[in-house]
Amino acid sequence: MKKLLYITPHLSTGGLPQYLLKKIEHFKNDFDIHLIEYQDLSWEFVVQKNKIKQLISPDKFATLGTDKTQLLDYIKRWNPDIIHIEETPESFMDNNLATSIFTKPNRNYFILTTTHSSYTNPSELNFIPDKFVLVSEWSKQKFEQVVDVPCDIWEYPIEDLKPEKEKYQQELGFDKNYFHVVNVGLFTQGKNQGEVFKVAEQLQDLPIKFHFIGNQAMNFKDYWGPLVDNKPDNCIIWGERNDVDKFLQASDLFYFSSVLELNPLVVKEALSYKLPILMRNLPTYLTQYDDNPLVSYINNDLEATKQLIKTKFKL
Repeated sequence: MKKLLYITPHLSTGGLPQYLLKKIEHFKNDFDIHLIEYQDLSWEFVVQKNKIKQLISPDKFATLGTDKTQLLDYIKRWNPDIIHIEETPESFMDNNLATSIFTKPNRNYFILTTTHSSYTNPSELNFIPDKFVLVSEWSKQKFEQVVDVPCDIWEYPIEDLKPEKEKYQQELGFDKNYFHVVNVGLFTQGKNQGEVFKVAEQLQDLPIKFHFIGNQAMNFKDYWGPLVDNKPDNCIIWGERNDVDKFLQASDLFYFSSVLELNPLVVKEALSYKLPILMRNLPTYLTQYDDNPLVSYINNDLEATKQLIKTKFKL
Protein backbone atom coordinates (compact mmCIF):
# COMPACT_ATOMS: atom_id res chain seq x y z
CA MET A 1 0.00 0.00 0.00
CA LYS A 2 1.08 3.55 -0.61
CA LYS A 3 2.01 5.53 2.47
CA LEU A 4 -0.29 8.50 3.16
CA LEU A 5 0.74 11.15 5.67
CA TYR A 6 -1.84 13.60 6.99
CA ILE A 7 -0.60 16.85 8.52
CA THR A 8 -3.32 18.59 10.50
CA PRO A 9 -3.05 21.93 12.32
CA HIS A 10 -4.81 20.44 15.37
CA LEU A 11 -7.22 17.74 16.53
CA SER A 12 -9.32 19.80 18.91
CA THR A 13 -12.98 18.86 18.52
CA GLY A 14 -14.63 20.45 15.51
CA GLY A 15 -15.39 20.18 11.82
CA LEU A 16 -11.83 19.77 10.54
CA PRO A 17 -10.98 16.80 12.81
CA GLN A 18 -14.36 15.20 12.06
CA TYR A 19 -13.78 15.51 8.31
CA LEU A 20 -10.30 14.03 8.76
CA LEU A 21 -11.69 11.19 10.88
CA LYS A 22 -14.19 10.32 8.16
CA LYS A 23 -11.42 10.22 5.54
CA ILE A 24 -9.26 7.97 7.70
CA GLU A 25 -12.20 5.62 8.23
CA HIS A 26 -12.74 5.53 4.48
CA PHE A 27 -9.10 5.09 3.40
CA LYS A 28 -7.66 2.98 6.24
CA ASN A 29 -7.77 -0.23 4.18
CA ASP A 30 -6.36 1.39 1.04
CA PHE A 31 -3.37 3.30 2.42
CA ASP A 32 -0.75 2.96 5.11
CA ILE A 33 -1.88 6.03 7.07
CA HIS A 34 0.36 8.20 9.26
CA LEU A 35 -0.64 11.44 10.96
CA ILE A 36 1.10 14.48 12.43
CA GLU A 37 -0.76 16.93 14.66
CA TYR A 38 1.05 20.25 14.34
CA GLN A 39 -0.20 21.74 17.61
CA ASP A 40 -2.03 20.31 20.61
CA LEU A 41 -4.64 22.98 21.35
CA SER A 42 -6.55 21.19 24.06
CA TRP A 43 -6.31 18.33 26.53
CA GLU A 44 -10.06 18.53 27.17
CA PHE A 45 -11.89 18.76 23.84
CA VAL A 46 -10.59 15.72 21.97
CA VAL A 47 -13.56 13.63 20.81
CA GLN A 48 -12.29 13.07 17.25
CA LYS A 49 -8.66 12.85 18.35
CA ASN A 50 -9.46 9.88 20.58
CA LYS A 51 -11.33 8.14 17.75
CA ILE A 52 -8.47 8.75 15.31
CA LYS A 53 -6.00 7.27 17.79
CA GLN A 54 -8.04 4.06 17.77
CA LEU A 55 -7.57 3.82 13.98
CA ILE A 56 -3.86 4.70 13.73
CA SER A 57 -1.16 2.74 15.56
CA PRO A 58 0.89 4.77 18.08
CA ASP A 59 4.08 4.49 16.02
CA LYS A 60 2.28 6.22 13.10
CA PHE A 61 0.82 9.12 15.09
CA ALA A 62 2.73 12.14 16.37
CA THR A 63 1.91 15.44 18.06
CA LEU A 64 4.62 18.06 17.66
CA GLY A 65 6.01 19.88 20.67
CA THR A 66 7.58 23.31 20.69
CA ASP A 67 10.25 22.19 18.21
CA LYS A 68 8.24 22.17 14.99
CA THR A 69 11.28 21.12 12.95
CA GLN A 70 10.44 17.61 14.13
CA LEU A 71 7.95 17.69 11.27
CA LEU A 72 10.76 17.31 8.74
CA ASP A 73 12.29 14.49 10.78
CA TYR A 74 9.03 12.55 10.69
CA ILE A 75 8.66 13.08 6.94
CA LYS A 76 12.20 11.80 6.38
CA ARG A 77 11.67 8.81 8.67
CA TRP A 78 8.26 7.79 7.35
CA ASN A 79 9.05 8.57 3.68
CA PRO A 80 5.44 9.03 2.51
CA ASP A 81 4.19 8.68 -1.05
CA ILE A 82 1.48 11.28 -0.43
CA ILE A 83 1.29 14.19 2.01
CA HIS A 84 -2.17 15.59 2.61
CA ILE A 85 -2.13 18.89 4.50
CA GLU A 86 -5.53 19.40 6.12
CA GLU A 87 -5.47 23.21 6.01
CA THR A 88 -3.48 25.73 4.00
CA PRO A 89 0.12 25.87 5.34
CA GLU A 90 -0.04 29.67 5.41
CA SER A 91 -2.67 29.48 8.15
CA PHE A 92 -0.74 27.43 10.70
CA MET A 93 2.72 26.31 9.60
CA ASP A 94 6.11 27.94 9.97
CA ASN A 95 7.07 29.45 6.61
CA ASN A 96 10.52 27.83 6.51
CA LEU A 97 9.05 24.40 7.23
CA ALA A 98 6.44 24.81 4.53
CA THR A 99 9.12 25.89 2.07
CA SER A 100 11.14 22.76 2.85
CA ILE A 101 8.10 20.52 2.34
CA PHE A 102 6.99 22.11 -0.92
CA THR A 103 10.37 22.63 -2.64
CA LYS A 104 10.22 20.13 -5.51
CA PRO A 105 13.92 19.21 -5.79
CA ASN A 106 13.76 18.03 -2.18
CA ARG A 107 10.73 15.74 -2.45
CA ASN A 108 9.47 12.60 -4.10
CA TYR A 109 5.94 12.72 -2.68
CA PHE A 110 2.66 14.08 -4.01
CA ILE A 111 1.07 16.97 -2.05
CA LEU A 112 -2.62 17.57 -1.48
CA THR A 113 -4.00 20.56 0.40
CA THR A 114 -7.48 21.18 1.82
CA THR A 115 -9.09 24.23 3.38
CA HIS A 116 -12.07 24.28 5.74
CA SER A 117 -12.48 28.04 5.82
CA SER A 118 -14.67 30.26 3.66
CA TYR A 119 -12.15 33.04 4.32
CA THR A 120 -9.29 31.33 2.47
CA ASN A 121 -8.26 33.47 -0.50
CA PRO A 122 -6.51 31.30 -3.12
CA SER A 123 -4.84 34.34 -4.70
CA GLU A 124 -2.94 34.93 -1.44
CA LEU A 125 -1.51 31.41 -1.14
CA ASN A 126 2.23 30.93 -1.54
CA PHE A 127 2.35 27.14 -1.24
CA ILE A 128 0.55 25.50 -4.14
CA PRO A 129 0.18 21.70 -3.94
CA ASP A 130 -0.05 19.20 -6.75
CA LYS A 131 -3.80 19.12 -6.19
CA PHE A 132 -6.35 20.88 -3.98
CA VAL A 133 -8.95 18.71 -2.29
CA LEU A 134 -11.82 21.01 -1.36
CA VAL A 135 -14.86 20.42 0.81
CA SER A 136 -17.56 22.11 -1.27
CA GLU A 137 -18.56 23.23 -4.75
CA TRP A 138 -18.38 26.86 -3.59
CA SER A 139 -14.69 26.44 -2.71
CA LYS A 140 -13.97 24.63 -5.96
CA GLN A 141 -15.48 27.42 -8.03
CA LYS A 142 -13.49 29.98 -6.07
CA PHE A 143 -10.17 28.14 -6.42
CA GLU A 144 -10.50 27.15 -10.07
CA GLN A 145 -10.65 30.80 -11.06
CA VAL A 146 -7.20 31.42 -9.56
CA VAL A 147 -4.98 28.35 -9.26
CA ASP A 148 -3.42 26.39 -12.10
CA VAL A 149 -3.57 22.92 -10.52
CA PRO A 150 -6.40 20.35 -10.37
CA CYS A 151 -9.15 20.92 -7.80
CA ASP A 152 -11.27 18.04 -6.56
CA ILE A 153 -14.20 17.98 -4.13
CA TRP A 154 -14.46 15.41 -1.37
CA GLU A 155 -17.87 16.06 0.14
CA TYR A 156 -18.68 14.86 3.63
CA PRO A 157 -21.46 12.35 2.94
CA ILE A 158 -25.17 12.50 3.65
CA GLU A 159 -25.84 8.88 4.52
CA ASP A 160 -29.03 6.86 4.60
CA LEU A 161 -29.30 5.99 8.30
CA LYS A 162 -32.27 4.72 10.25
CA PRO A 163 -32.83 6.66 13.50
CA GLU A 164 -33.64 4.77 16.69
CA LYS A 165 -35.64 7.54 18.30
CA GLU A 166 -37.34 5.74 21.16
CA LYS A 167 -34.16 3.91 22.16
CA TYR A 168 -32.09 7.07 22.48
CA GLN A 169 -34.83 9.19 24.01
CA GLN A 170 -34.98 6.64 26.79
CA GLU A 171 -31.19 6.42 27.10
CA LEU A 172 -30.77 10.22 27.24
CA GLY A 173 -33.76 10.74 29.51
CA PHE A 174 -35.78 12.80 27.03
CA ASP A 175 -39.32 13.38 28.29
CA LYS A 176 -41.73 11.95 25.70
CA ASN A 177 -44.32 14.55 26.66
CA TYR A 178 -42.10 17.23 25.09
CA PHE A 179 -40.82 18.03 21.63
CA HIS A 180 -37.03 18.16 21.53
CA VAL A 181 -34.94 20.65 19.55
CA VAL A 182 -31.18 20.15 19.30
CA ASN A 183 -28.36 22.58 18.49
CA VAL A 184 -24.79 21.38 17.87
CA GLY A 185 -21.63 23.48 17.76
CA LEU A 186 -18.85 25.21 19.64
CA PHE A 187 -20.34 28.05 21.68
CA THR A 188 -19.24 31.08 19.64
CA GLN A 189 -20.76 34.19 18.12
CA GLY A 190 -20.56 32.59 14.67
CA LYS A 191 -22.53 29.54 15.79
CA ASN A 192 -25.01 32.01 17.27
CA GLN A 193 -26.52 29.94 20.10
CA GLY A 194 -27.75 33.17 21.64
CA GLU A 195 -30.47 33.30 19.00
CA VAL A 196 -31.78 29.90 20.04
CA PHE A 197 -31.86 31.00 23.68
CA LYS A 198 -33.98 34.03 22.70
CA VAL A 199 -36.44 31.91 20.74
CA ALA A 200 -36.59 29.31 23.52
CA GLU A 201 -37.32 32.00 26.09
CA GLN A 202 -40.45 32.96 24.16
CA LEU A 203 -41.63 29.33 24.01
CA GLN A 204 -41.35 28.44 27.68
CA ASP A 205 -45.11 27.99 27.99
CA LEU A 206 -45.07 25.17 25.40
CA PRO A 207 -43.89 21.54 25.73
CA ILE A 208 -40.55 22.06 23.98
CA LYS A 209 -37.04 21.40 25.28
CA PHE A 210 -33.93 22.86 23.63
CA HIS A 211 -30.72 20.83 23.88
CA PHE A 212 -27.26 22.28 23.26
CA ILE A 213 -24.27 20.07 22.37
CA GLY A 214 -20.82 21.63 22.10
CA ASN A 215 -17.83 22.69 24.11
CA GLN A 216 -17.47 26.00 25.90
CA ALA A 217 -13.86 26.97 25.31
CA MET A 218 -12.45 29.56 27.69
CA ASN A 219 -11.29 31.84 24.86
CA PHE A 220 -14.98 32.35 23.95
CA LYS A 221 -16.28 32.81 27.49
CA ASP A 222 -17.14 36.46 26.84
CA TYR A 223 -19.80 35.13 24.47
CA TRP A 224 -21.17 32.04 26.17
CA GLY A 225 -20.75 33.14 29.80
CA PRO A 226 -23.74 35.52 29.87
CA LEU A 227 -25.84 33.02 27.92
CA VAL A 228 -25.23 30.25 30.42
CA ASP A 229 -25.82 32.55 33.39
CA ASN A 230 -29.21 33.62 32.06
CA LYS A 231 -30.43 30.58 30.17
CA PRO A 232 -34.18 29.84 30.05
CA ASP A 233 -35.39 26.82 32.02
CA ASN A 234 -36.34 24.98 28.82
CA CYS A 235 -32.70 24.99 27.64
CA ILE A 236 -30.40 22.11 28.57
CA ILE A 237 -26.64 22.38 28.05
CA TRP A 238 -24.93 19.03 27.63
CA GLY A 239 -21.39 20.24 26.88
CA GLU A 240 -19.09 18.31 24.57
CA ARG A 241 -20.23 14.78 23.78
CA ASN A 242 -18.81 11.83 21.86
CA ASP A 243 -22.32 10.58 21.05
CA VAL A 244 -23.86 13.46 19.07
CA ASP A 245 -25.55 10.92 16.83
CA LYS A 246 -27.74 9.81 19.74
CA PHE A 247 -29.04 13.35 20.23
CA LEU A 248 -29.78 13.70 16.51
CA GLN A 249 -31.74 10.46 16.58
CA ALA A 250 -33.62 11.35 19.76
CA SER A 251 -34.67 14.85 18.66
CA ASP A 252 -37.60 16.18 16.63
CA LEU A 253 -35.88 19.21 15.06
CA PHE A 254 -32.35 20.49 14.46
CA TYR A 255 -32.01 24.25 14.91
CA PHE A 256 -28.78 25.29 13.16
CA SER A 257 -28.43 28.95 14.07
CA SER A 258 -24.96 29.49 12.58
CA VAL A 259 -24.33 32.68 10.58
CA LEU A 260 -20.87 31.73 9.23
CA GLU A 261 -20.14 28.38 7.56
CA LEU A 262 -18.44 26.77 4.59
CA ASN A 263 -19.96 23.28 4.38
CA PRO A 264 -21.08 22.25 7.89
CA LEU A 265 -20.79 18.57 8.65
CA VAL A 266 -23.44 18.43 11.35
CA VAL A 267 -26.11 19.47 8.83
CA LYS A 268 -25.20 16.43 6.74
CA GLU A 269 -25.21 14.22 9.83
CA ALA A 270 -28.68 15.47 10.81
CA LEU A 271 -30.00 14.87 7.29
CA SER A 272 -28.53 11.37 7.39
CA TYR A 273 -31.03 10.61 10.17
CA LYS A 274 -33.89 12.37 8.31
CA LEU A 275 -34.05 15.05 11.00
CA PRO A 276 -35.88 18.27 9.97
CA ILE A 277 -33.64 21.34 10.05
CA LEU A 278 -34.01 25.08 10.53
CA MET A 279 -31.01 26.90 9.07
CA ARG A 280 -29.91 30.01 7.23
CA ASN A 281 -29.42 29.87 3.48
CA LEU A 282 -25.80 31.04 3.47
CA PRO A 283 -24.12 31.97 0.16
CA THR A 284 -21.51 29.23 0.58
CA TYR A 285 -24.21 26.55 0.30
CA LEU A 286 -25.09 27.64 -3.24
CA THR A 287 -28.31 25.72 -4.02
CA GLN A 288 -27.31 22.56 -2.17
CA TYR A 289 -30.31 22.43 0.18
CA ASP A 290 -32.92 24.37 -1.78
CA ASP A 291 -34.92 21.32 -2.82
CA ASN A 292 -34.51 19.28 0.35
CA PRO A 293 -37.93 18.87 2.02
CA LEU A 294 -36.29 18.47 5.43
CA VAL A 295 -34.70 21.95 5.29
CA SER A 296 -36.56 25.14 6.21
CA TYR A 297 -34.69 28.42 5.83
CA ILE A 298 -34.75 31.06 8.55
CA ASN A 299 -33.35 34.58 8.88
CA ASN A 300 -33.04 37.25 11.57
CA ASP A 301 -36.83 37.44 12.06
CA LEU A 302 -37.03 35.54 15.34
CA GLU A 303 -40.80 35.95 15.54
CA ALA A 304 -41.11 34.11 12.23
CA THR A 305 -38.74 31.40 13.48
CA LYS A 306 -40.78 30.99 16.64
CA GLN A 307 -43.98 30.61 14.63
CA LEU A 308 -42.29 28.11 12.30
CA ILE A 309 -41.32 25.92 15.25
CA LYS A 310 -44.87 26.05 16.59
CA THR A 311 -46.23 25.13 13.19
CA LYS A 312 -43.89 22.18 12.78
CA PHE A 313 -44.97 20.81 16.17
CA LYS A 314 -48.63 21.71 15.51
CA LEU A 315 -48.78 23.85 18.65
